[in-house]
Amino acid sequence: MASLTPLSKGLIGLAVVGAMASAVWHLVLKERMGGGATSDWQSTSEPTSPATNAVSPSPTIAPTTSPSVVPPVPPPPAVNVGGSAAENSEMGRKSMADGDFAQARKHLEAAVNAGDGPAACLLGEMTLKGQGGLAADREASAKLFQLAQSRGSICFATGQ
Repeated sequence: MASLTPLSKGLIGLAVVGAMASAVWHLVLKERMGGGATSDWQSTSEPTSPATNAVSPSPTIAPTTSPSVVPPVPPPPAVNVGGSAAENSEMGRKSMADGDFAQARKHLEAAVNAGDGPAACLLGEMTLKGQGGLAADREASAKLFQLAQSRGSICFATGQ
């Protein structure tokens, strides 16, 4: 009779833990942490309370003259890159491999907006590392990784 190797037991255990974590996220933590369903993966606005539909005004922050504070860079307008989601994803992957992160970003954003899960993984990795004109942002990266997971892709970001 065949027996499982320690590696296969570990992989099965990892799959079970991942499935449980995903279930906990979707059933319990998603609403508590403000990760409700949204199609705008770049959204940074605070969720509104379901009891009241009033949106609280954001506080005004006085500009500082400190040289260590860098103002946030607004995202560029959406780029209409021709082709299907799969084509844009592949072009983005090739551009990343060539080190052209600005071009990769254009293709990957178009692919993510068209519903491609693997492109969300790659764009999340770029966002995590601050490549392609993006500021390094763990929260935005996590949103992209979660979006990829909701589209059936598992992301493995390499280290910073």
